[in-house]
Amino acid sequence: MTGHRHRDHAADHHVAFESPAMAAFAELEAEVLAGLATQAVDVVEELSTRQGVEVRRVLDLGCGPGVGTCCLAGRFGSATVVAADGSATMLRHAAARAGRLGFGERVETALVEMPSGLGALGRADLAWSSMALHHVGDEAAALGRIRELLEPGGLLAVVEGAGPLRVLPGDADLGRPGMWERLDAAWAAWFTDMRADLPGATTSADYPVMLEGAGFEVVADELLTLVLDPPLDVPARRFASEYLRRTQEQLAPYAGAADLEALGGLIGKSDHDGGLRRDDVRLHAARRLYVGRAMS
Repeated sequence: MTGHRHRDHAADHHVAFESPAMAAFAELEAEVLAGLATQAVDVVEELSTRQGVEVRRVLDLGCGPGVGTCCLAGRFGSATVVAADGSATMLRHAAARAGRLGFGERVETALVEMPSGLGALGRADLAWSSMALHHVGDEAAALGRIRELLEPGGLLAVVEGAGPLRVLPGDADLGRPGMWERLDAAWAAWFTDMRADLPGATTSADYPVMLEGAGFEVVADELLTLVLDPPLDVPARRFASEYLRRTQEQLAPYAGAADLEALGGLIGKSDHDGGLRRDDVRLHAARRLYVGRAMS
């Protein structure tokens, strides 16, 4: 692994999420990996029924382009869903998506920063945060603020990563044994630096520990996995191609040049719709779902 070149992640962070290109990529990623959101919402719906929680108002915290927002609106058919994010660009995507899918009357948008703006969102029966909490410097404090928004017995669902996404061809190591493990380590180093540069960054504990410390009873802790086998459809090939390009760029200070070059060989020349030409590639993604019940 190469030496790390320090980057001002805090300065880059907000600008990146306001980028139309980033919003489009985030929407494509969420659509391709939508099976993970569906699995998570299945669990949350079952828990809400079992716990006797009437879901009338949902907060999607760090909603991004709104794919999860619309999944929630579709599942909780009588609820108002508030799509909250610090990026106006992401919120425009979320609002447009809700309108296209017929949820416009039940989906509201709110431009807020986490966690400082959470108090403006009002009370809710269910809060949802998918792949967003790790962008907050003090995750434990943010969980405490979310707890204050929930009605007694309300639920918080937190979805976070469970290892890097893998884009695996038939010749999985591309001639470089251990390449994917080295890239996993590079992603971990990138993540550590990203977290360290966030405003108010603190060392986070495991999510169950932080949830309990914030006044939640942990009622679910589940691993969610998704495997898309070859041949991938057009959106999945486009996503895989763009993901690998972004991997090369983001991990340049962290990974070895030969491994990054091998990724370039996997990408190759994109076909006419921007996707990978190879037809032997599969995608493997995993998330961890934690659900907390607000204690009285």
